[in-house]
Amino acid sequence: MRECKHCGDEFNPKSRAKQLAGGYANECPSCVEARGGDDSPPAYLGVAAGDGKMSGVTILKFETQKDREAYSKAWANNSGQSRGKECQLGGHLTPMSGIKFTTVQKTEATNHKGKL
Repeated sequence: MRECKHCGDEFNPKSRAKQLAGGYANECPSCVEARGGDDSPPAYLGVAAGDGKMSGVTILKFETQKDREAYSKAWANNSGQSRGKECQLGGHLTPMSGIKFTTVQKTEATNHKGKL
């Protein structure tokens, strides 16, 4: 049980009502709803692209946790994560249309071959 930072009532942070309401860990479900809904920080996801011996990293910001999970699942399937070289074969690719995100930062992989 936790105590709500707004009203002081005790609530169960693992209850179904709290899971549906969202909000911060120290806010009860009724206070989250009374204050206009979930004010949690945006969902972020980092993905890597392997280019030869180097790799680049892209950090994405999603509007909803649902979009983040959908993108993560599609990226793992389409990139061949944990599949080896068979990722580009077949018609198993997942469409990624309709997922709303913003690119926060992108680092390009540069293979300088020892030349700095």
